[in-house]
Amino acid sequence: MTPIVDGLEEEFDADVAVVRLNAAEPENVELQQEFGLQGHPAFAILDENGRTTQTFFGPQSEETLRAALTAVVPAEN
Repeated sequence: MTPIVDGLEEEFDADVAVVRLNAAEPENVELQQEFGLQGHPAFAILDENGRTTQTFFGPQSEETLRAALTAVVPAEN
């Protein structure tokens, strides 16, 4: 998943912030619970107001994640 996420992070550049959490680290448990992330990989897509718009569990295709990110990134004029 890392190459896909890295590629999307580069593609969307300043339009999205990618935050990676290590599920094994105790300090990340609260955030995982807050966003309902169970297992890994898991993804939470948030809008500009910090609201979760979609969550994904398990490996996802590049196309699936790109579509989820595109849905929350404002279209350029």
